[in-house]
Amino acid sequence: MQIQLPYFDIILARLESGDPEFVEAFHRHVHFGAYFGNESPAEAMEQLTQLLIDLAEIQPGEAVLDVGCGFGGTLMSLKEQFPANALTGLNIDPRQLEVARRRCPGVDFVQGDACAMPFPDASFDRVLAVECIFHFPSRRAFFEHARRVLRPGGNLTLCDFVVPEGTPPGSYDHTTEMLWGRHTAIEIPEYRALAAEVDLQLTASEDISPQVLPSYDFLGGLLGRYLPVAGEVTRLSKFFMEMGGIGYSLLRFDL
Repeated sequence: MQIQLPYFDIILARLESGDPEFVEAFHRHVHFGAYFGNESPAEAMEQLTQLLIDLAEIQPGEAVLDVGCGFGGTLMSLKEQFPANALTGLNIDPRQLEVARRRCPGVDFVQGDACAMPFPDASFDRVLAVECIFHFPSRRAFFEHARRVLRPGGNLTLCDFVVPEGTPPGSYDHTTEMLWGRHTAIEIPEYRALAAEVDLQLTASEDISPQVLPSYDFLGGLLGRYLPVAGEVTRLSKFFMEMGGIGYSLLRFDL
């Protein structure tokens, strides 16, 4: 299955053409970055990845699954830090997996649905989901499968767009596949309840909205050259986050 995400179409086309700006920015990751100073977009993306890896407390020798693995950037970082770990990437889009396999040999990349994972029970010590869960048709189905494939003592660690409590339902939701694709937001109490339903516990929640805000300017400026609506959408999205209508959080759920 090939997902319909116009911004990914642009990124893949520009990478294929050898566009130096896109090659530099997306040579590893394709997600927001965490800015703490004057980092480049690529450096900021790596820093966000490292925040998630640190929160997951991955240990040498563990089996790690990266769901929605994109171009394999998180797994590249893990391979450098934990060369003996068994690493697996899951993605529904074969185009992204083709890039990931070229860039990160020695990692097991699997095409599949995050809401119907093709893995046996208790296969992994850690499950990561970097900026992808809001695209899934069902967070509940994803959580059920993440719980199923986790080993006792493992955790699910992810980053997601989280709305403040009391935000009108549907304020961030978008059910078509225009531009950024289907996406829905959720509140922290809803996440806590969802986790409890599948025997997971929310043990950490960190709002990093101020650190990711510069990502909107970067993505809007770069993608807007090829898809003008991207510039307008990112400008409005940044304003929405600045006004407190949406946040960006790192979350960890323990089994």
